[in-house]
Amino acid sequence: MENRFTKDELASRANVDLELVERLLSLGIIVPSDGPAPFGPGDVYRIRLALACDRAGMHPESLAKAIDEGKLSLGFMDLPHYRWTLVGTKTYAELAAELDVDLEFVFDVVQAEGLPRPTPGDRIREDDQLVFQLLRLTRSIIDGETLVRTVRVYVESLRKIADAEATLFASRIVPAFEAQGISRVEAVNLANRFGAEATAMQEQAILSLYRRLQERRWNEVVIEGIEEVLEEMGLYERPLRPPAFSFVDLAGYTRLTEEHGDEAVARVAAGMSGVVDRVAARHGGQAVKWLGDGVMLYFRDPSRAVSATIEIVREAPRVGLPAHAGVAAGPVVVQDGDYFGRTVNMAARIGSFAKAGQTLVTGDAAGLSADAGVTFRSLGPVDLKGFARPVPVFEATVAS
Repeated sequence: MENRFTKDELASRANVDLELVERLLSLGIIVPSDGPAPFGPGDVYRIRLALACDRAGMHPESLAKAIDEGKLSLGFMDLPHYRWTLVGTKTYAELAAELDVDLEFVFDVVQAEGLPRPTPGDRIREDDQLVFQLLRLTRSIIDGETLVRTVRVYVESLRKIADAEATLFASRIVPAFEAQGISRVEAVNLANRFGAEATAMQEQAILSLYRRLQERRWNEVVIEGIEEVLEEMGLYERPLRPPAFSFVDLAGYTRLTEEHGDEAVARVAAGMSGVVDRVAARHGGQAVKWLGDGVMLYFRDPSRAVSATIEIVREAPRVGLPAHAGVAAGPVVVQDGDYFGRTVNMAARIGSFAKAGQTLVTGDAAGLSADAGVTFRSLGPVDLKGFARPVPVFEATVAS
């Protein structure tokens, strides 16, 4: 059942003075229903929105005039997909004391979430309790700095999803309804009704994708751990001529997107796809998957992997952006058409370490490519994320 509030409770839940609630009531921006608790969560959202607009110079009186003239409607905020958490009754100081965590740690987490630094007396959101219960459990084995950094990663990833949703709504969904010859207010209301129906399915789809990615990454970690244990026990027999993997990334991809938009990126991606498919096929390899600004390739023969990767990196500037790449040779595990193991991870890490125009390879890949017409220059052991010991790395170039 939906929460209902009195006028005083509404002000408390919106974290505003009762004076602002009275002002918005008089303007008709919030409208009470019948009964002893005439307000709902949608009214909280409207108050928050009106307050944010007021701070930006769009005053409540202007909003009310636009609503009165039928140019604006905020009724969609009562729809079920507007269900953001409300301000609770507990303060940050009380939360920290209850969970026995340092108040400064709590503030660091809030800032990592992209929010302003609160004061001890500020009230938490209703769902903050669960977040900090999880962090308290995790902090028993992980230091606070690592946890704060991890929170930033989660928040940044989720922010991108939220940004994509908002952009899709404003630039595609609302205009699609406007194209039917209705007013913008009607289009926004219809778009929100569509959103209310789609949101539940969308959230399940996002969770499904997350679990699929989670399965893949967790399997990588487990398989790499098994490899290490069996190697230490002398029970892991490496093939004499293992397959090789190449990761090729485009340098400047993000900047191109920001400065020239999606169409320019699409042209570069299409050109790069043609280069990769053509070169890989000629060398007996194949593109396994595209990863945003890069591609992962599989080759049965390490020497051909090195030659093909050098060629792809050399041709990349012709399609619009320079590339850098990493190649590693070694055993892998195949599951559901995907590849796992330290070899794959090492190729990706080396590729990230490479500079634009460089093709870097592991010692195993270099040793198995001696007859490929390629020159290898040692860069020495390199510290790579996820590997306990430095990895010998070589720069590969075509022999003159």
